[in-house]
Amino acid sequence: MHFLRLKMPSSAYWAYGLAILADFDCPEFLPNPAGIEKPDVTIHLMPPSPESARTVGNNLYEVQTGNFRLTIPGVALYRVEEGCRIFIEPYPEVPVEKIRLYLLGSVFGALLYQRGLFPLHGSAIETPWGAMVFVGAQGAGKSTLVAEFHRKGYRLLSDDVCAVAQAPDGLQILPALAQFRLCADAFERMGAPQIARFDVDKFVVPLGDRYCPRPVLLRAIHVLRDQDPSNTRSEALPAFQTLRGLDRVQRLLENLYRPQFLKGQETQRELMRMAGLVAQKATIAAVTRQRVPEDVKGLAGFLETVWSARFTPIISEERI
Repeated sequence: MHFLRLKMPSSAYWAYGLAILADFDCPEFLPNPAGIEKPDVTIHLMPPSPESARTVGNNLYEVQTGNFRLTIPGVALYRVEEGCRIFIEPYPEVPVEKIRLYLLGSVFGALLYQRGLFPLHGSAIETPWGAMVFVGAQGAGKSTLVAEFHRKGYRLLSDDVCAVAQAPDGLQILPALAQFRLCADAFERMGAPQIARFDVDKFVVPLGDRYCPRPVLLRAIHVLRDQDPSNTRSEALPAFQTLRGLDRVQRLLENLYRPQFLKGQETQRELMRMAGLVAQKATIAAVTRQRVPEDVKGLAGFLETVWSARFTPIISEERI
């Protein structure tokens, strides 16, 4: 178990296309060995203040224009300012793994909102047809499915927080963290790699060169859902159904990462514009399947067949 110390040497990293300078080690980020003169984001450790014990009514977070505040009792107070500065006031004797858990999830989700990016609660891989994203309810099997694609040779772009950005040549998925966070059963199916570690609540599997370090054009977003047990009609599963009309925007908004953090952000209007653009430019499909653990291989093979029939490759096989 490790604890944070104030005034550690700064470490330089990359994530979500951002140059990051942190006051402490964050092994989940890709290192930037050349160093950073002008970082996009700085992460600062601060001594505890009276603010660290304050909550806002019954809420643990507060959103104001250009400012986000999150209190995790017994862990830390986090503040995010203007999409470029993060301040952390840790409680005494808190394991650094726990502090990073909230930093890399909720806190970075708020930072992405402040920067006008479109963060989905999902996972993404690089394929010859472009970036494929998987979203769905908590426990829908997003990481499990992406881990299966990784086993088949595809490279990971993002797991858990998936950021969509607008670029001159189209919409891109930005590379996030070079790791999986897997529950116990998904970890076992992956083969329990020796390099993995258990971190707070899940197994963390670093990917090394099996990670895609560059943005990839977005091709499709898949909304994973289980077969409705009340539906007695016989239909072949898994099934791939392209969504049409306003249903596309609704599915996107339902699968934003921590959507409650968006209300009150200065970029809220920009995020709604991005939702319409993503719905217009990307294929959004409902993927219905039987929820059995052993079916993940069959689902991955089914989706590969669908992609090859529907989409034109945009990335050479050699780069996957």
